Amino acid sequence: MAKKNTAQLSLFAVTVYEYLILLSPSDPIKEEVDRMKELLHDMIGLEPYNLNSVAHVSLFKTEAAENGPVVRQVKKIAAGAVPFTITLAGHEVLKHGGVSRTLCLKIENPEPINALVALLNPAPETRRSYRQTSILDKRTRAKKVIHPHVTIARNIATADFERIEDFSAFDFSGEWLCDRITILRRIAGTTGHFSPVSEVVFGG
Repeated sequence: MAKKNTAQLSLFAVTVYEYLILLSPSDPIKEEVDRMKELLHDMIGLEPYNLNSVAHVSLFKTEAAENGPVVRQVKKIAAGAVPFTITLAGHEVLKHGGVSRTLCLKIENPEPINALVALLNPAPETRRSYRQTSILDKRTRAKKVIHPHVTIARNIATADFERIEDFSAFDFSGEWLCDRITILRRIAGTTGHFSPVSEVVFGG
């Protein structure tokens, strides 16, 4: 009997998903961000992707064909995490060259969030080397650090952004107890909405 060729390619296409791992604010803060989106829309007009997005703090994106490996990775990190308070301290502006701006809420204490990011997307370990190094050698990738924030609207054209006369309405301060990581997914390569996969509670 002929053996099955294990190297043969599958006749069925595998669906690959893009996963977004994030921290979700409390409902009152989500409602406040929605209010600010509507206010900004009245001022300058916003694209649907800005109006329809739900307030969150992005941690990490990855791709996989199944939920299992992603959920297991997040559970492993969350098991050793303890709840912490995220404090919002007014608005800030992120510049993307001269092309566009992102208006967001500043996070006063980003350190615990960056610690989660470093665990979810760790830098490769440095191996001991016994040869002489050169300045031309590639450096080992540094620990991943992001700029945590809660977006009000992203990729606002600079010309539109300059029409905002008063930013005081976006100087919101508040806080929430972060005690879980949320996992969403959508088909990779698409721009549709992310669908819920799981909420992983710290220490679980």
